[in-house]
Amino acid sequence: MVNYRLVHILSLCVAANGYIALLPSHHVSLTLPSSRRSTQLHSLYENHPHWHWPDDSSSSDNYSNEPIFYNDFDLIAIEQELDQFWESPSAKQSSSIPANLRPTKTPDTTISDFLNTRISQVTKDSRQLLKNWRNGHTKSYGAFTINEQYLLNKEENKEDDPDSIPFDWVRRVDIGQYPRVACGSAHGSIFVADTTSKQVMGAARAVHYSEHSDEYTNALDEQLRQYIYGEYDGGGVLDVAMFGKNIVASAGREGGVKLFKLLEDGNQAELVPQGDVQALIPLITGALPIVVTCMKFDSYGRLYLGCSDGFLRIVTFPQDFVFGDGADLDSQDLHVTVVPHWSEQAPSPILSLDVSEELEMVVTSHVNGNVCLYSMKEHEDVYNMASGRREHVGVIGVWNPFTADESYARSVTFTSKESLHGHKHAVVVGGGNGEVWVNDIYPEYEESNTGEVFVDEYVQKFEPNHVGPVISLCSRPEGLIVSVGHDGMLRMTQTWIGLKNPKKATPWPLYGLGGYKKWIGSICVDDEGKRLVSDGMDDAVIVHDFSAYEKKEEKQ
Repeated sequence: MVNYRLVHILSLCVAANGYIALLPSHHVSLTLPSSRRSTQLHSLYENHPHWHWPDDSSSSDNYSNEPIFYNDFDLIAIEQELDQFWESPSAKQSSSIPANLRPTKTPDTTISDFLNTRISQVTKDSRQLLKNWRNGHTKSYGAFTINEQYLLNKEENKEDDPDSIPFDWVRRVDIGQYPRVACGSAHGSIFVADTTSKQVMGAARAVHYSEHSDEYTNALDEQLRQYIYGEYDGGGVLDVAMFGKNIVASAGREGGVKLFKLLEDGNQAELVPQGDVQALIPLITGALPIVVTCMKFDSYGRLYLGCSDGFLRIVTFPQDFVFGDGADLDSQDLHVTVVPHWSEQAPSPILSLDVSEELEMVVTSHVNGNVCLYSMKEHEDVYNMASGRREHVGVIGVWNPFTADESYARSVTFTSKESLHGHKHAVVVGGGNGEVWVNDIYPEYEESNTGEVFVDEYVQKFEPNHVGPVISLCSRPEGLIVSVGHDGMLRMTQTWIGLKNPKKATPWPLYGLGGYKKWIGSICVDDEGKRLVSDGMDDAVIVHDFSAYEKKEEKQ
């Protein structure tokens, strides 16, 4: 519980993306964060010509105009410490907090000093973490193998035994509540594992179409398969998404979406099937279901689906299923919303999507090269390009950077950055031609709300190109972009969004992480912004832990 005596000392306002800005106490009241999908941290850009940040040894007055942002996971620890602090107040005074953020009136100076010291340490840790990301200081390791059971029973496995467990390969991965991770496989199986214990907790085997089973019919047409995989199709699951500790959704080549829930009883766990999303299955006998190419959960448990028919769908679950421990999902209780599409062109298959809860937007990338931005604001109407009316949900912007060579838009992600002019946002898209482009979301959009979201003068191109299609993108706030292509290289790039003259600050390549196979298909960042998780190493899921490097230095 929060101690409201702190309101007199310092007020905390929760930004929409789940991070806490420290402000003088007369501005806002105390607010609590909820679980979020991304991490907003400060950066240290001492080597870039457009930025200069002071060293940790510098006086706090040198950066007194900077807002301090830190992870809301750390706020929980601060609250727990403060509960104990009231019983036995003791803290060391710190002058590291910027002068303009120090409370002018402190009914309890000891508590104020304690809070200032704690916030100062969190800020320092956040800067060091981001510095590790920018410099490639990470501990990389194989978190787990999906062939654990196969290896244990290797001597008993025979190729002609239909009941034997085959050797398998990871195909797609997503992070739930870390260290929980879900992944699909080439044999159409779904796994949930704990990356800390490095063990698979539950598995649902052969639940999707694969070349090794004739139980399902392949609904993925050859042309769409080429757009998704190019020359390197590893087979199996198309995509997987995880929510929290135990809910998993997966899409296979047979079409539709399957749902699972991990049920735990002491040291035992089982991944229990929860049925299909019935709205994706046609009522006409013999007709193929809609193929889902990409999916993602938001922090409320809503599932966003990018589909082969070009439409974005949103699946809403009963709250007792999402946040409860039971496994009593009735598929009839699912609510599926089909978002209207932009009407000037025929719907083009969606290949990738991302969700920004801060902006209340979803972005999709399409076979025709378009990047479509949707508003999901429930509390106000926006101009919907599809209907020409102001509605709650609809397409508010379309951008295509691939008109020159008519390439397809293979992957897409949101990115954001805190600057002296406020919080800025952008969309990054990777093409089938290996190009990566970034375009700011028009700064005046939220004020004018005219539907003019993308502006040509803000478009920037990454250099150099990837070799082959850009299969996956993910971002870490402060404009850090991770991209991966069929060249097997994970690339880290710094973008400079929100500048008045973006042409003077082109994307800055930082480094690459190599050693991956050409079949790499997905990368993602955990909620705390500390770890990068990916497939692309046969039967193992790989973790790059950027916080572990700092811990190693401290031990020395």
